[in-house]
Amino acid sequence: MIQHVTHIFDGLDTLTGELSKGAVARAAQNSQVQLVQIYAAEANKAQIAAIISTIKTILPSAVVVGATTVGEIAQGRLITSQTIIGFTCFESSSVSVFSAACSHGDEQRIGAELGQRARDTTANIAGMLLLSTPLSIDASRLLQGIESTLGGFPVFGGGAGDYAAMKNSLVFSDAGQFNRGVVAVVFSGTDLHVDAHTYLGWRPLSRSMRITQVDGLRVQRVDDQPAFEVYRRYLNLPADDQFFINALEFPFLLERDGQLLARVPIAVDEQGALQFVADIHEGEHFRIGYGDIDLVAEDAKQLHAAMVGFCPQVIFLYTCGCRRFLMQEDVDLETQPFEAIAPTFGFYTYGEFFGSSSLSLLNSTMVAVGLREGNKVQPEPLALAHSPAAAPDARDPYANKHARVVSKLLRFIDVVTSELEASMQEVTTLSITDRLTQLANRIRLDRVLDEQIELANRYGTPFSVILLDVDHFKQVNDTHGHLVGDDLLVRLARVLIANTRSVDIVGRWGGEEFLIITPNTDVNEAAIVAEKLRVALAGAEFPVVGYKTGSFGVAGYVADDNLTKIISRADAALYAAKKAGRNRVEIG
Repeated sequence: MIQHVTHIFDGLDTLTGELSKGAVARAAQNSQVQLVQIYAAEANKAQIAAIISTIKTILPSAVVVGATTVGEIAQGRLITSQTIIGFTCFESSSVSVFSAACSHGDEQRIGAELGQRARDTTANIAGMLLLSTPLSIDASRLLQGIESTLGGFPVFGGGAGDYAAMKNSLVFSDAGQFNRGVVAVVFSGTDLHVDAHTYLGWRPLSRSMRITQVDGLRVQRVDDQPAFEVYRRYLNLPADDQFFINALEFPFLLERDGQLLARVPIAVDEQGALQFVADIHEGEHFRIGYGDIDLVAEDAKQLHAAMVGFCPQVIFLYTCGCRRFLMQEDVDLETQPFEAIAPTFGFYTYGEFFGSSSLSLLNSTMVAVGLREGNKVQPEPLALAHSPAAAPDARDPYANKHARVVSKLLRFIDVVTSELEASMQEVTTLSITDRLTQLANRIRLDRVLDEQIELANRYGTPFSVILLDVDHFKQVNDTHGHLVGDDLLVRLARVLIANTRSVDIVGRWGGEEFLIITPNTDVNEAAIVAEKLRVALAGAEFPVVGYKTGSFGVAGYVADDNLTKIISRADAALYAAKKAGRNRVEIG
């Protein structure tokens, strides 16, 4: 059975007494190993070293780890500007610690080495607690390294915080203290059970936007504008040293692998680029989000119920500092119910770690972890050391109205945004679609060509174009009339769609001319596509008209191309195909 004691530090003498003859001493007496987590408001290395030394002198077998925070959680409640120490005593399980300094650029290698060491030296791994300094290293790459060598069990934890200037975060173990580093605690044992959960509770508000330029953890441009413009336009935020505090309630919300992720900017530079502590990829779409109190409360209720069913003997919480800022004096309503299930301990973070086979660095979330040795046993309700935050009085019609009003406003904004986006999508679709064939029109084709040329210039990505002209189309109109000619064009468009890839853009260039843009395709590959289309067109029988053929001109991107040059080469090749007898493919 696991026993846990939380100690709020107020001096080495008091700590020594607790270790020697207090609740910690009693809990440790029958344990095999003790995990000691120290979460501190200040990066006071001397004090931290003294605390570790005191603990190791009396509990030499203890594994000691910790981090600086932006809020401490003791007995399920927020404690601020304190140092708290959690003593978790395991009766039958094992606890190992791995720690390392980590320079910028070495994160993935260090993560892979850490995972390899854990796998080589530890059997029956049940879970891993991870602490790092995301303000000073790329923690996303660290996770990628760990994931490459170790996985299949819960990984959880948080990024060290800093109450002051967001520059002096710290993680530590009894092996050392690191301003740039990582500490991993590996839990193992055949009788140890770990149950980890996370939830967000943030709702998207704005329209969808696209990340168009990224440099590491810096987002430089959004929709081809300086990234900071998002916060200036929507929230009228200044680009000053208070930017993080002003923006932390409004993260980027993006969907990745079916999961909604939040990304909180921590700074803005002179060029309008936004600095993040977690990865964002070029090309991803996001919306500005805001915390929905009702959604947080509902998610919290479900998580509390799940934890009751697990019957943990201790609960660790790693929750984003943004949640403190959002919920203010109501923040304990989210965390304190855990204390009625099992002793609850943790800290407010700068980023949360969560996953098993796939690891993620999260923002704005809560990660809750239950640990238990042995079978499920429903515990007696705990007597809380402090009275819980007062629940709203249902008889008071004015109680807790602020949160309710905010939730209703969020719902209103969400509906209005959805309606506007639906209208904009309809208008956009009409503006870029050829009315007759329902293919891309000239406006969209020009836009896609500009994008492909930009990608080719920046990354060397090949692409080609195929220009098609229906042979002797004027005879159809002259002989059968324009309605038959229009029907031919509609049916021909279906042939083109049926014989091209989903990534290809098929459009009406004008009259009886069609243009196919083939991304990631060189000119010889595009010629094969054009030949396939030629054969398909020649073999299709059309009502009234019968069989028709087409002439094709193909051109591939070359260095320093622009829209006019590549289309001119395709047009010249098309002219050559017609001059050579039609119903053929030529390369320009």
